[in-house]
Amino acid sequence: MKELINDVISIFTPQNVKPVLIRADLTHRELSSIHPLGVTSVSWATSMEELTDAIVKKARAVGAVGYHITDVESHEPGHDGQHVMAATATLYHINDKVAYG
Repeated sequence: MKELINDVISIFTPQNVKPVLIRADLTHRELSSIHPLGVTSVSWATSMEELTDAIVKKARAVGAVGYHITDVESHEPGHDGQHVMAATATLYHINDKVAYG
């Protein structure tokens, strides 16, 4: 019963998410200050690899150090019969006070 209650509570409380890091040169201090700062989306990919590559490219373009894909959908087939995938991702940044302080 306790596990069931914890499962229900977890739906309504924020969970600790470990983003996928796209920078390898982060210090321990920088790693501990990573926080979500924005959201991006992709709506045209035809594979998970293409979807992930597009999210990483968008994350790097805005200076993010990591991402976490939060939603993936598959749409009706495109003109050539391939399914089109869409996803939303949370982007993670380093706290500016840590980075510049």
